[in-house]
Amino acid sequence: MKNAKDLFLEKLIIGDGAMGTWFAGNYHKPISDCEIANLTEPEIIKNIHLDYLDAGAQLLRSNTFAMINHETIENLSEISRLATSGFQIAVDAVKTSGKNAWVAADFGPVYGPTLQECIAAWEVATNSFIDAGADLFILETFADPQEVRELASIIRGKKSDAVIIASFAISADGYTRKAIPLQQLDKIVQNMTEIDIFGLNCGIGPTHMRQLISNISEHGKPMSLMPNSGYPRMENQRMVFGTTPEYYAENASELYHPRLKIIGGCCGTTPEHIAALTTRIKQEKVIKPTQAANLPSADLKAAQENYSSQITTSTLEKKLTLKHFVTVCELDPPKNSDLNQLIAAAYELKSAGVDAVTIADSPLARVKLDPIIAAARLMRETGISVLPHLTCRDRNVNALRSLILGAHSEGIRQLLLITGDRIPESDRGFVKPVFNVNSTQLIELAAQMNSDVFINEPFQLAAAADLGSANCQAELNRILKKQEAGASVLLTQPVYTWSDDSAWLAQKIRDSGLKLLIGLMPLVSYRNANYMQQEVPGITIPQEIISQFEPDMSKEQAEDIGIKQINNLIDSLHKFCDGFYLIAPFNRAYLISKLMNKINSISEVED
Repeated sequence: MKNAKDLFLEKLIIGDGAMGTWFAGNYHKPISDCEIANLTEPEIIKNIHLDYLDAGAQLLRSNTFAMINHETIENLSEISRLATSGFQIAVDAVKTSGKNAWVAADFGPVYGPTLQECIAAWEVATNSFIDAGADLFILETFADPQEVRELASIIRGKKSDAVIIASFAISADGYTRKAIPLQQLDKIVQNMTEIDIFGLNCGIGPTHMRQLISNISEHGKPMSLMPNSGYPRMENQRMVFGTTPEYYAENASELYHPRLKIIGGCCGTTPEHIAALTTRIKQEKVIKPTQAANLPSADLKAAQENYSSQITTSTLEKKLTLKHFVTVCELDPPKNSDLNQLIAAAYELKSAGVDAVTIADSPLARVKLDPIIAAARLMRETGISVLPHLTCRDRNVNALRSLILGAHSEGIRQLLLITGDRIPESDRGFVKPVFNVNSTQLIELAAQMNSDVFINEPFQLAAAADLGSANCQAELNRILKKQEAGASVLLTQPVYTWSDDSAWLAQKIRDSGLKLLIGLMPLVSYRNANYMQQEVPGITIPQEIISQFEPDMSKEQAEDIGIKQINNLIDSLHKFCDGFYLIAPFNRAYLISKLMNKINSISEVED
């Protein structure tokens, strides 16, 4: 078995392929039994290693990828036995083959258990690997670099001279499951002293991997590339990879990159795939630069310039940058596809001096027209700046990213990213909430897209806050996490009362560099006031506010009281914020126009 440090003396090393694929396909075993076979059927595992060595592999991974899982996590002695046996079987295979190859101790990601449970298991497995003679470690198919850092630190602490490969799974569009783009991931790993080699494996086939690595810097840590043979399909209730060894070898042989050190295979790759790749490498037909992509045509350049010229900087963003007082108004999208009333309301708000309209995302989890589509049409037809809501409730990460791309293509450059109201109990079992990410993670996702996809024209990201929180310090901590994730503007819940705690929190928010827009919503009837107090989460209305309304007063009388109440709040609160976030009850834009008379007079004095 070769010393791990000798890896850096070689120009290119051929790795093995998928243990589980060959275990299930050639030996007709359940893939879930693969790691336990280290103890129950070690000869099968050894023969698989020998098959890969005969195919030309110069580096083997121990059969320990899934040794730590929700079943074994509490059985540390079994994890130790699986690690020791898995590594020793690979070493024995190298000795039997008479070849001089590397053996890497293999860790895969763990799903479900807590970080503390994982740390205990990682420590036991690391000790067992080192006792068995391991000096080379591969952490493969991970999505979270912080998780990798934790594991790598354990290994480094127990064996300072170990060589550690950190290999991540990415999708065809270049993101991990944590929505971290490939270029950012590479930069993160470059700054991790615990890691020696940066790798990619699983998730994609060689064609997509070739496209993605062309965007990675040519300077940095050596790279390991182990793509799947292709993409799977279902046959007779089994997942199979139909890619031929010849196709895989042809495409994997084009994975050129100046940093490439190790090339092998992941899911779907068999000894036959590795043998075909080895043959191509020996024939010197591989690992060479591909043709540069064609430059865009003059017509395409002109179209791109025309598109960019049509996107104007948001009035809201301009004013916030210049430290002017701003006003945003929320409108609800319709329950049907008719936007005429919303467009009319937007025109009225624009005429009144509102800087931007924000569109709610199916509030109270009741289906309404998509906020991105509504906002795009309002902006096109009225010219007003828009700040659509986007919630985590109804969409997984793929759908969220897709919708953000769509918003950007429509010229929208501001998003309010929130968790979203919960699904009503009456709908549970039929309507399934998603919550693939929380609001802070959604902000991180959008911020990552800003640094990658939208680097030249990023979104301004807004988040929600509650100035009436019972625990102001906890709320501030949440807010600062949102700021760290990428938020620069905060919009609060509607405020009807003000306290020293509210003032303290508002001051802390602004001291942090965040822009704060305080929420205000005029009440329009006795019933409306009681409903808001009793049935809308996160809103507190003092009894003295509610008692000003009477059940039998006219609509006009009630609206006048509501406007007067908010005008009083405008007078007392404008000094605590950078602007107001006005909510138009039942989309009554004329009420917001009345409030704008007060706000405009304040803004003129301050300017």
